[in-house]
Amino acid sequence: MRGYRVSFSGEIGVKAPATRRELENLGLQTLLSRAEALGIPLRVEREGGRLRVELPDEHERLLRTHPGLGRITELFAPSAEELLSPSFWEGLLPPRPFTFVVYVPPIRSRESLSRLLHLKGRLLEILGDLARRYLSYWDNHPPEHLEIHLEGREGDLLLLLRPRRGLGGLPVGSGERVLLLFSGGPDSLLAAVRLLCRGQEVALVFFDDEVPGRVEKVKTVARELAYFLPRARVEFFRVGFREIQEFIGEKVPRRERCFFCKACMLLIAEEVARREGFSAVATGEILGEQASQTLPALLFSVRASKTYPLRPLLGYTKEEVFRDLSELGLSAAARRNLPPCPFVPDHPRTRPRSRPEKVLHLWPEIRKRVKSIRREILSYGG
Repeated sequence: MRGYRVSFSGEIGVKAPATRRELENLGLQTLLSRAEALGIPLRVEREGGRLRVELPDEHERLLRTHPGLGRITELFAPSAEELLSPSFWEGLLPPRPFTFVVYVPPIRSRESLSRLLHLKGRLLEILGDLARRYLSYWDNHPPEHLEIHLEGREGDLLLLLRPRRGLGGLPVGSGERVLLLFSGGPDSLLAAVRLLCRGQEVALVFFDDEVPGRVEKVKTVARELAYFLPRARVEFFRVGFREIQEFIGEKVPRRERCFFCKACMLLIAEEVARREGFSAVATGEILGEQASQTLPALLFSVRASKTYPLRPLLGYTKEEVFRDLSELGLSAAARRNLPPCPFVPDHPRTRPRSRPEKVLHLWPEIRKRVKSIRREILSYGG
């Protein structure tokens, strides 16, 4: 087990006191729920507006990926003799060249501050000697930077090491229920996490084109997403969509199929959302990232469906999507190769020529073809 000091997100910290307490309690409750669902042993104590957490080293990701948590720092409570022992540090330093900085926070007790500053001076000498020794491990990469904080608490010494940035935002459950159009690709995967960071309870709706192997791969990605939810499980709706795609292929210009398909997905998702009590529909669309995601295309789907989805990734770039997924430990899931949609035209238009009203004209016939909507609960690792 390793100790950590964990702060709630800065966004929670600026709320009014009553709201802040409510959000902190919810953040702690969802953290404990996640740990229990994932089978991770966890001990938590409150320290003012922060948490002192103990959990196994290999599960630090739980803290770094929990909505509502901010700064996460390794926490040690060595004696002064241990702190100034090179052998103590050799177990904590990276096995390669490093730079370092040591901070002592301002405190009112002059005696305690003097003691900490004295320890800092001696520690700088020890770390300086170790840093020079570690230069022999140079591996043609920049040195790793080590940030160290020394604190005194009621006569005890606390060492805070390697602060990390948490997921931030608000705890899941502080918002509403949102139904996300989910393809299993990187964009919809990250969109789900971003909605969770805004406190929303996310469920997924997948439109199944019946291409062999697709639904199994999409479910695998959805189970990876379940890791981030309070009970480590996610609600998954599967809509039979093949017959609708075939009908659209017969009735609309070939190069405009994607516009009509997206508008119909929004119409169906809106019906599922109303029936199941969701407050909003969301997508993982990025402005201009595909021919069907240009501004004219997005306006077409909204005007045709009369649905106004949340789009948490609208201003992202593809590079930013993969960067964020990598930080979340979702690179493998994001790069899972999904079969291409067989109904995408070779040269799709980026500006619809058809009028949005044509979707509503076709909708009664399309709605008759919505024959299968299955609901499942997918668990992480299940």
